[in-house]
Amino acid sequence: MSFLTLIFDGRAWFAMKGVHILSATCFGLAACVSTGVDVKQEQLSHFMIGFSTLDDITGQLGNPTWRASLSSGSTVLIYSFASSRPHPESFLPFIGPLFSGGEIRSVMVLFEFDQGGVLRSHGRTTSSSVTGWSVLPPGTLP
Repeated sequence: MSFLTLIFDGRAWFAMKGVHILSATCFGLAACVSTGVDVKQEQLSHFMIGFSTLDDITGQLGNPTWRASLSSGSTVLIYSFASSRPHPESFLPFIGPLFSGGEIRSVMVLFEFDQGGVLRSHGRTTSSSVTGWSVLPPGTLP
């Protein structure tokens, strides 16, 4: 069925509704970009220093972003995560480039294991920043 048939049959409203749904889906997909493994603070509490092993952690979190073997025989795993969410004003026609920018958040978690693969220490650091201009206060978006 062609678009012209839809218009002449009086069903153009349904065709336009589909276009709006498709547009909203594309906008939603373009609105946020993230990469890596986001290790939450609650997840860290499940790993016990002196008891949890390298296999326990990679089994629960998956492959790390980086893995290093040190000259002492110990192993370090690093999980990193970054997300970027553009300001909604960036999508406005004509004036959007004036407000380009967004919120950026990153998380890095480090696990250190002894020669036997037992967890020796772990740490988590977070960072967030805002770039560009926005009429909304930081943290307003979900």
